[in-house]
Amino acid sequence: MTPARGRIADLDWIHALYELGQKAANGAHPQQVRQEILEHIVRGFDAESGSIALIVDGTTDQLELAAGTELPRGLIGNPLPRGAGVFGHVVETGQPVLVNGDAAETGLPLRGSVDRQRSTHSAMCWPLRVAGRTIGAVAVNRAETSPRYTADDLDQGQALMSLLALVMANHRMHVERENRILELSTLNATMQRINGMLEDAQNQVIQSEKLASIGQMAAGVAHEINNPLAFALSNLGSLEAYLTKIFELLAAYIDADVALGSTNIPALAAARMLRDETDFEFLRRDTADLVSESRDGLLRVKRIVQDLRDFSRGGVEEVLQAIDVHAALDRTLNIVRNELKYKANIVRNYGSLPEIECMPSRLNQVFLNLLVNAGQSIDANGTITISTGVDDKDAWISVADTGCGIAPENLNRIFDPFFTTKPVGQGTGLGLSVSHSIVRKHGGRIDVESEVGRGTCFTVRLPLAQANASLPNEAEKRAA
Repeated sequence: MTPARGRIADLDWIHALYELGQKAANGAHPQQVRQEILEHIVRGFDAESGSIALIVDGTTDQLELAAGTELPRGLIGNPLPRGAGVFGHVVETGQPVLVNGDAAETGLPLRGSVDRQRSTHSAMCWPLRVAGRTIGAVAVNRAETSPRYTADDLDQGQALMSLLALVMANHRMHVERENRILELSTLNATMQRINGMLEDAQNQVIQSEKLASIGQMAAGVAHEINNPLAFALSNLGSLEAYLTKIFELLAAYIDADVALGSTNIPALAAARMLRDETDFEFLRRDTADLVSESRDGLLRVKRIVQDLRDFSRGGVEEVLQAIDVHAALDRTLNIVRNELKYKANIVRNYGSLPEIECMPSRLNQVFLNLLVNAGQSIDANGTITISTGVDDKDAWISVADTGCGIAPENLNRIFDPFFTTKPVGQGTGLGLSVSHSIVRKHGGRIDVESEVGRGTCFTVRLPLAQANASLPNEAEKRAA
């Protein structure tokens, strides 16, 4: 038995090869591990040099040098000519070869025309095969000062190549896994960044749509504010005139009172005449009514401004709160009153509905979009019916109109961004898309039923409580 055969049959040598495989699996540098494995093989076969070539991923016969000893700098990692040399022959045939001098004693045809940089006294080359698939080849070389390898050495080495192939394959799998993990981590970070960008873009779209809705309602809101202010000022003018008469009457009675101590009876008679000419009881009643109407008008102004502020304020919509949906609907109706009152009668069919968890400002925008769309679908003398109720654990709010309806071919597209059937300049195509997004963010959905010429009904379904969410406490509400 040659010294090489004795060394590679030693259990410690085999165990050391296994340990190198474990080192590879534990994340050591790939090139370093391959080089250490090769040097272990070279020592085991009492060789002066050796090299490992592996098939490039995605190819069947393209080899590249993965490790080598006594090689010029820069060759590691370089591709080898396809099908050329000992490596090419071994990979192509799947059979080991033994080379002594310039002649192959096992399997390799003579290649005397090949220009060699150094003479090889004796060499062995084995294919690396795993599960019937060739992944590369390994070769060891002896110089002229050492004995030549024999066919027994070749067979002895062949028995170890399965282990070596498994080590190399596991190492490659580990490297590929680490690279894949790195790619997935990079992809995940990229996806998170993209999701953040999309969320920012969505928030900008929502805010833009909100601002567009507010701009559309601005003229109507101004009209609604102007009307109560006008009659409040008119009533205050009448009140001023009434109070002037009262003050005149009081002044007359004062004059009469001053004259009581004298014989100036005409002054008392004038005061009585003025009192008889003035319907004091009417003035008293109408003054109270005027003050009450003026107060109601000013309260209407306050409510309109408050509702508009609640609808448009930023930041608060991100806070989950329990709200009265009916109050939210009424506030939204107050904002869109001027848009609807000349063409539609509003019917409220409110059912028994508990408070629900939501982002109030965003839900208000959904209601506004649905009501505005309902109003715009009606030419004149229509009806908008708002109904509410509870099904199991969901609250539902429906907005039905007697407008023009939606064509069947458009029903599947109404929630698409920028899709609109309105004339140019009358719609952005974002209202329903934004509403759909807001409702989905609340864990709900929007259903639609429509018939051309008869009208449309949108139904918003929302969970009564948001999953994994808690309501702000009273302190947080006050802070908001």
